[in-house]
Amino acid sequence: MGSIGFATATTTQMTSTGSQHDSQSQTLPTYKSPWIRTPLVESRSLSALAGCRILLKLENTQPSGSFKSRAMGNQILSHLHNPSNFGKSIHFFASSGGNAGLAAVCAARTLGFPCTVVVPVGTKPLMVDKLRKAGARDVVRYGETFAEAGEYMRDVVMKNGDNNDDEGEVVKIALHPFDNEAIWEGNSTLVDELVEQVPLVAGDAVEGDGYGDMALPVDAIVCSVGGGGLLNGLVMGLERRRRQLAKSSSRKTAQARPTHLIAVETRGTDSLAAAVAKGSLVSLPKITSQATSLGAIRVSERTLQYALHPPQGVKVHSTVLSDADAARGVLRLVDEERMLVELACGVCVEAAVGDACRAEKTKKRKRGLDEGYGDDRVSAGESEGDLSDGGVAEDPLRSRLKELVPDLKPESRVVIVVCGGSNVTIDAAVEWRTMLNEGWGDEN
Repeated sequence: MGSIGFATATTTQMTSTGSQHDSQSQTLPTYKSPWIRTPLVESRSLSALAGCRILLKLENTQPSGSFKSRAMGNQILSHLHNPSNFGKSIHFFASSGGNAGLAAVCAARTLGFPCTVVVPVGTKPLMVDKLRKAGARDVVRYGETFAEAGEYMRDVVMKNGDNNDDEGEVVKIALHPFDNEAIWEGNSTLVDELVEQVPLVAGDAVEGDGYGDMALPVDAIVCSVGGGGLLNGLVMGLERRRRQLAKSSSRKTAQARPTHLIAVETRGTDSLAAAVAKGSLVSLPKITSQATSLGAIRVSERTLQYALHPPQGVKVHSTVLSDADAARGVLRLVDEERMLVELACGVCVEAAVGDACRAEKTKKRKRGLDEGYGDDRVSAGESEGDLSDGGVAEDPLRSRLKELVPDLKPESRVVIVVCGGSNVTIDAAVEWRTMLNEGWGDEN
């Protein structure tokens, strides 16, 4: 099934705010959606660790391997729906450490347009090769950060070459990796899908299309933050859902319980956490984390405002974990769900289920209970609840999620956005497991 919501390719132009221009509805070209509706699956093993129901939104199944298919795909569609671009040759340009660029290439190719990508020099050869195999017109390496790569793309790459081809003038369009309204709207379609996918539980008071005092039957959503495009989209999707319910129902629209958004970063990419602490935007001097997909040195202004002043019914929590924690999360998905994702994705898993008490992890390791990722799973003889039937532990060791949202219950529903990412290999996962077994992260 294709994507849902306003961004599905139609013959009606949709602006970044979702409004329609009916006067042009008969003249606009149609385009295939460059992203898909992704599955939502419940993980019994992760639920047992977390002490609540963990639902995995599998954005790793997108055509580009990450949620960026929604973001870049919708940004490209917004340009194609611009009447000034009709009938012209278009060449897209993206600056990215990898995943946004890969999504841009995949989306542009799906829609029949070329795309050139500029990546920082630190981008791994694996990702550069993936970009070329996906069909990038060219891959240029420049600069130490996304920002430097983007400046070079606009000031040099896009100004070089012939601006005309056999069919006439070429329109060169720069794509931003995260700070763009159309990107956020594309990511907001995640919420539209969750409305239909999240399972109900006994006691849900369904009124019309609503769920009692909640706009969405989810207690928390865990996502990683680089520049903030995904977080922005989730907040916008929740806001849109509340407006829809307010129009279709006479019930009271104020939420007694907020939807918690857990915004997770790794130490060394924590530009949001630094900005929240200061109360204004902060630019990191450099990226020092291995989770390079989160390597935006500064988040968008909208992201900071959502974190500091979230809309009604939403509460945003910023939290930071280590690279070692992120690696543990990656290995949990490998071992429990047979999924291989990047550190930028694994950190969300660890935020939801990892043991926040480092001393307890070290104590278990010394007793020989290590199982490959600095084991903090409830082990035999130390169970905090009976897990023999695959049920939820009554009182598991507290995760970062439980610290931030302490009132979660076994029936509470928490969605982890498995954002995916292509900049990872089996060899890297094996290396992380060895490093963790040798004590990586125990000093934190």
